[in-house]
Amino acid sequence: MKKIVAYLMICSILVSGSGCSKKIEKVSDSQQELFMFGLTLDDGRHVSFSFEVPYLHSSNSSLFDAFMNGEITVEDFLKQLNYVETRKDGGSIIYHYDKNQQEFGNEDFYAISCNTIDYNQDIYIAKKKENLMNKCSIKIDDLENVSMTIKDGTLTKTGATVIITDTSDRNNIYGEGYQLEKEENGVWVEMKPKHDMTFIMIGYSVNENHTLELKVNWEYHYGALESGKYRILKDTSYAGEGTKHYITAEFTIA
Repeated sequence: MKKIVAYLMICSILVSGSGCSKKIEKVSDSQQELFMFGLTLDDGRHVSFSFEVPYLHSSNSSLFDAFMNGEITVEDFLKQLNYVETRKDGGSIIYHYDKNQQEFGNEDFYAISCNTIDYNQDIYIAKKKENLMNKCSIKIDDLENVSMTIKDGTLTKTGATVIITDTSDRNNIYGEGYQLEKEENGVWVEMKPKHDMTFIMIGYSVNENHTLELKVNWEYHYGALESGKYRILKDTSYAGEGTKHYITAEFTIA
């Protein structure tokens, strides 16, 4: 089942289905576009919109609703756009919609279908091409004044409490989602979960002391960890940013 992506920082704490997911913040042409709503496809890919794209053949006249209702697939949508270029990131492709086609409204726009070497397969749709150029890249520990550690005395083979410290000037939101990697021969390798990585769509901000504690129990997803060196990754972004930033905390299981 497709689900609405809870974009995120329209509410300080947001649960999917709360009514915030389809709010669109209008910005001028001189500003960075915000990706304020979207959905998750059955195969796990995210489709993010910076504006509401019309679709003449949808019962609700919206491409978003057409995706939700299965009236058109992402692949069929992209086939109706004009190829622009392939990025040197593994194969992400940028497309352009010409308003003269009249299929998706009377305004030109661009879309990027991510296909990166780090397995990002998401799709972004925006009015301006330049606002898509960094959306497929995944940033790890790139944010200044943002870090994550394991809280002393909480680490076990099945979970831990992480402490996020954020003194940046960004209004970052942190969710329940996470992933684990294990160090193998000096390289971080993503661990394969035993079950689908699904989480409640809720966002948290740091407190007045610029910290946030979150409990993580990975037993269901990964089981009890064997001896070795690991790191946990959690993503963050601000309202409508679109780009995912990951923060990490390393730990060792004896």
